[in-house]
Amino acid sequence: MTTWLRVPRVAPPARFATVIVVLICSAELGGQQPRGPDRLQPPALGPAPTLTVPAIDKRTLSNGLPIWIVRTHKVPLAQLELVVRAGSAADPLQKFGLASLTADMLDEGAGSRSALEIADAIDYLGAELSTNSTSDASFVDLHVPVARLAEALPVMADVVLRPTFAENELNRLREERLTALVQAEDDPEQLIEFAFPRIVYGAKHRYGTGAIGTAASLKGFTVDDLRRFHEAQ
Repeated sequence: MTTWLRVPRVAPPARFATVIVVLICSAELGGQQPRGPDRLQPPALGPAPTLTVPAIDKRTLSNGLPIWIVRTHKVPLAQLELVVRAGSAADPLQKFGLASLTADMLDEGAGSRSALEIADAIDYLGAELSTNSTSDASFVDLHVPVARLAEALPVMADVVLRPTFAENELNRLREERLTALVQAEDDPEQLIEFAFPRIVYGAKHRYGTGAIGTAASLKGFTVDDLRRFHEAQ
């Protein structure tokens, strides 16, 4: 006698049902994809935003120094920049690099402070002090919280007016620049930057040589050279 067993139908696992539903939905959506933007037509331009430039308050100090003041009150910070109209274009012939080196030496000791003491004083005030030189000007920049401005100004004044031009700091910066010139010989981009102005302006024009000068000029600089250049400005 044959015995038949009735096996109940079992629903497919939920994970299979989910896959089936997803595939069906994907198939239905496949024919109804939304159209993207027309890339052949540029988007319409909106109105230009209004540019509001802060007013410049122009004054002159008692010593004749002109100052331009721009006030904004979004953050309690003061940013000062002293601009001296003497950059590498003012370098004497055979002393190319003098302006740049003089600018870099300003904060390497000034007044009664050494280079490290200047750095410590500026860090203590939460400020930033930097010096640099371009082709036609030299700069001393100070960024400081407004609450510390009165304490930072004497440090900046020493850097600008009373740099010491210490011999050991001069030798250190000189070696750094000589090393940079040697390293540039292995850098094609640096070589192009040095060669292009030389081709355009020539070897005797100041713009024809990089701001840091040449190895020969760097080796010949003395503390007196830096002092004379600084005093002439």
